[in-house]
Amino acid sequence: MNKEWLLENAGYPIKYSLTQEQSYIAPMLENEEVKAWLGRLTDRVMCNDLSNIHGSHDYRYENIVGKCFILGLNAKVPPFDLGIRFFIDFLDKHIPNTYDDKLTFGKMYQYRDYETILACYMPFLGYSQEKSVQYVANKRADIIYGFTKQNRYDVYRTDLAYPGAKKEWKPYIIDPELYKDGNIALPSIHDLILFAGMYPHFEQKTKDKVETTVRWIFDDRYSQINYRLFYYAPDNPSYKSKAINARINLSYDPQSLLYRCFIFSHFEEARKTKWFSKAMDYLKSYKPETGRYVFPNEMIAEQKDSYVNNGGHMNVGESKRSRDYAEIISTYWMEEIFANLC
Repeated sequence: MNKEWLLENAGYPIKYSLTQEQSYIAPMLENEEVKAWLGRLTDRVMCNDLSNIHGSHDYRYENIVGKCFILGLNAKVPPFDLGIRFFIDFLDKHIPNTYDDKLTFGKMYQYRDYETILACYMPFLGYSQEKSVQYVANKRADIIYGFTKQNRYDVYRTDLAYPGAKKEWKPYIIDPELYKDGNIALPSIHDLILFAGMYPHFEQKTKDKVETTVRWIFDDRYSQINYRLFYYAPDNPSYKSKAINARINLSYDPQSLLYRCFIFSHFEEARKTKWFSKAMDYLKSYKPETGRYVFPNEMIAEQKDSYVNNGGHMNVGESKRSRDYAEIISTYWMEEIFANLC
């Protein structure tokens, strides 16, 4: 019933997302929010801009493609496909590259930014069959599983001197063995986004590896890891230690909760956790007698320069001036989650 209500009351981005009806593409492309974010993607392609991959700003690649996914753009939309091909072509050429044995942050970013983050939304966007996307997804699944299958949470090496590292970081620097070749073995939110989109296309063996990783994340011991993850690159010419990424947020922070539930809903090991059950019970508490959902503004935020993967860009092309704005956005996201649960 809620899907039918959305098709009657929502704008074309939601209508297209729910149906993949080709006749909705043209009016969807006239949506102001779609035009703005597709314009950001087009501008980068026109400028051959492969910089600013990671970060919270709206000009960052990860926010642009993440928001395009939320707005329903995908491989079936010609102007979007034309733009995203620029990044797929780069990925195709990038993955065969080899690097010397020196461990620098530049080397780590070549794998993290220009493989994992570049590819993380591609399966959701309809590019799961691209060889380079499959390569990155399977590579990350294998590398992370190689660590998480050990069921260990002692991720620090406090016995090392770490010359040149910040003194206050030294107790929390991740064991260099977990990224000695530049590939980080700890899972990130970008890995989970990549696995979620790719999950229907993985072989069962790879699905099992991903589920092992998700189970590792939801162990109580995971929360004991410091939120910021610090790394050490002895061969870096300018600095030796840096906080590259963070532990995956498993708090019940209102802004990130809905988007986190959407991502986690793709995985069996996540769906059967107490965390997920509690989160879903909380979301369901915002279901009035209509049977639809109405979340407070902080749970369906649309904020400038805010991470998509942290729930900062939850609008799906709806006018904020609309009386039904919160009900449409809230109900749509719950429909997306329930589709995964079924």
